[in-house]
Amino acid sequence: MTLIAQMSAFASWTGGILSTGAAAWAESWLIAAAAAAVIALAVVGVLLQLKRPIAGLMLLLVTAVLVPMEIPLGGGVLNLCFPLAAFVCGSFMLSLFRRRGRIALDRSRVVTATLVFVAVAVMSFVIGQYPWFPIGHAPMAAQLGGLLLFLLSAGLFLVVGHGVTTTRQLQRLTWLFVATGAFAVVSSIVPVFEWTAGPVAITDAGSIGSAFWTWFVAVSLGQALFNRALPAPARTALAAAAALALARGLLVAFSWASGWLPPLVAAGVLLLYRFPRLTVAVGLLALPPAIAYAGPAVQVWIAGEAYSSATRIEALRIMWQIVQHNPWLGFGPANYYHYTQLFPILGWWVPFNSHNNYVDLVAQTGAIGLLAFGWLVAEVSRLALRLRVRMPRGFEQAYVLGAVAGLAGSLVSGLLADWIIPFTYNIGVRGFRSSLLFWFFLGGVLALKRIAPAAAPGPVVAVRAR
Repeated sequence: MTLIAQMSAFASWTGGILSTGAAAWAESWLIAAAAAAVIALAVVGVLLQLKRPIAGLMLLLVTAVLVPMEIPLGGGVLNLCFPLAAFVCGSFMLSLFRRRGRIALDRSRVVTATLVFVAVAVMSFVIGQYPWFPIGHAPMAAQLGGLLLFLLSAGLFLVVGHGVTTTRQLQRLTWLFVATGAFAVVSSIVPVFEWTAGPVAITDAGSIGSAFWTWFVAVSLGQALFNRALPAPARTALAAAAALALARGLLVAFSWASGWLPPLVAAGVLLLYRFPRLTVAVGLLALPPAIAYAGPAVQVWIAGEAYSSATRIEALRIMWQIVQHNPWLGFGPANYYHYTQLFPILGWWVPFNSHNNYVDLVAQTGAIGLLAFGWLVAEVSRLALRLRVRMPRGFEQAYVLGAVAGLAGSLVSGLLADWIIPFTYNIGVRGFRSSLLFWFFLGGVLALKRIAPAAAPGPVVAVRAR
């Protein structure tokens, strides 16, 4: 090799090292900046929580909708909402002990059902340490992460139910969600920001899960249809935002049923309550053309989901075989995923999950856990329906009806995937960013029960519209 060729090769090698070093430096700088942002956000959260407890809930809501930062941790992905929710729930627990007498848990059946659900999850975690099958269970980190998903979900319900002490606070949280949610809906259609720096990724706001779309439609449309105190332009804008979210699911992401079916159910519940006869009549009239025009699209969707449907059915059959070994309290958070590889699915000996929130509940917490969850849902539904006739025709009644619609849509989403309580090895901890909205807004129903004088126990008189 000539001297010139050697010098050229050396220059190329040096340039490669410098460019690689520059790229690595830039990537490290971005990671450091992201870490600094996380620390700054945590400090702000602590200060706000100490000064104004409701500020922690506001920060959590904004983070859930607009801060899709994901950081790898222990083989999984952690969203900022998870540690922030843990901090908010932990602060609430400390306040119960520090200010005993000033803050106390509400003595109602819905709170009792929540505590029972938490107790069952803890018992299942303990029982899950028993070697039910001749194979190792999930790593302790995965089990603890799964348990925290149960505890933080129920805990957030209690925090909102007790931490929101005035209707004005609930209004601020609701309008904050509507405003940030509208931005997220628009950015899901027209991406606003997306970058990746090594292990830290920030994606567009449309990356959130089914619960966001369900609750955005339920909350926005509920206020548009039932909040008579709002001016007509504001109600029109809310209805348009809900319609845009539905259109996005039906026209842009139709293959993802979790993005349009649960919100559509929520919208249907609200319309049925607001215009019962008109909604039924329009539904019957629109059914034939809808079948005719939607038929080809549905066939395409079914063809694309054929394999998924087959695996789901086979997974349910195998899950039944697994659950029979401990049907009452299950195998604890995350464990059943490792046991599935002992049962072949369509000829493959691989671990899998059920893609069904209710089957996940049975496998992790047993039939008792599913019954406890059902009891909690029944009590929340009963409370919301009772408040519906006791609230003034304004924000309060619109909120309650939106919560009823959101609950109905969310229960449907549980049949499609683990959108209510994410499963560690499917949607996972990262899915808590979306699923927390289910518990957050249902907690608002408990808050209204505690706030409104008309909701106090005992005989009351329904408030008439002015």
